[in-house]
Formats: sequence, structure tokens, C-alpha cells
Amino acid sequence: MRKSFAIGIGFAAALVATVALARPPGPDEIGEFYFYYDAAGNVVGSAELSCAGVLTESGVRTAKYSSGHMICPPPRD
Repeated sequence: MRKSFAIGIGFAAALVATVALARPPGPDEIGEFYFYYDAAGNVVGSAELSCAGVLTESGVRTAKYSSGHMICPPPRD
């Protein structure tokens, strides 16, 4: 019983890891943005993490993408 439970937990962990790795990257830094393209080179999605730290996504993420950084103003004291 314990052995089959451990094997089940192992398979579940492997599945979660595979799903996490399969998603194309997105913004994880302030001011970073991504554009996602289909096979023909058309934009089919985008994602950005604004200078205020707000994540905005539209469309779909694909394996073909380009990324960049916005120029954010320095924080006011």
C-alpha cells in the first residue's frame, strides 16, 4: 500500500513539473514585456509587467516569442 502510494505521488509530482516546464516564459521583472507569434509570424498574444508591477496578458502564449524591457522612471521618495 505504501509503495503504490509513493509511486502515485511520484507520478503526480512528475506531471506537475512537466506542465510547469511546458508553458512558454512570461514577464517576471518590472518593465518586462513579451510578444508571442504563430508559425506565420503573426502576433497572437502578449504579456507585460508594467512599471507599477501590474501583470497584463492577452491572447495565447506560444513557443515563438520576443521580449524586451520598458524604461521605467525611478521611484519617487
